[in-house]
Amino acid sequence: MSEQIARQTVDYIIGNGLVPGTRLPVEAELGRTLGVGRNTLREALRLLEAWGVIEIRQGRNGGAIVRHPDPSDLRGPLTVQLLFDGATLDDVLEIRLMLEPETAYLAAQKMSEDEVADLEASVTRLRTGGNASHDAFIQENRYFHSAIARHTGNIVLRSVIESIEAVFDGTAQGVSYSSRRRGAVADAHARIAKAIQLGDPDKAREEMRAHLLEAGSYWTRNRSLMEKRLNWPD
Repeated sequence: MSEQIARQTVDYIIGNGLVPGTRLPVEAELGRTLGVGRNTLREALRLLEAWGVIEIRQGRNGGAIVRHPDPSDLRGPLTVQLLFDGATLDDVLEIRLMLEPETAYLAAQKMSEDEVADLEASVTRLRTGGNASHDAFIQENRYFHSAIARHTGNIVLRSVIESIEAVFDGTAQGVSYSSRRRGAVADAHARIAKAIQLGDPDKAREEMRAHLLEAGSYWTRNRSLMEKRLNWPD
């Protein structure tokens, strides 16, 4: 029953056009609207919070606040699934090689000038700030790939790619990047951004595939690393 009510609440939020930051009606009013008791409603709200649909805030101005679910909300469930199934870095590389070149292909067809400028700015940050710390490099690297996924125009593809990016990029398995390697990644990103900027989907696909294969080659220098089971990401 609580899951049923959670689904009805999602329909209520979408049907009424409630934007992120909107406070849902107080429990008594929402319960009357949905025709459900207090305990069942509270269980449903906990489910919605786990799904990333709402945020429960405490205090005078608290309550159930609408939020927009993000692909990173899948991080926990996806991580657990992969851990139980014994997935490896090899598995992650295979799926990225299947999806991300096509993501770049679509992006080259659809990205606006402003969106391409955002990619180019990411490349600049990678070159100028990526060496500040390993963490800064990793975050910027993730941002670049996620930005391409966001601008494909395909919601399903974007969610899948961003979920994978949010979970595993090799760092939890011990992959690290020297200054020289960080420069090579920045160069690869620049080539991908250039192909997208030129509106050349085939070239964008080719450059993304080459980038991932290069990364895979870097990872596979340590075969045991590739075959090691995935770990909890940072």
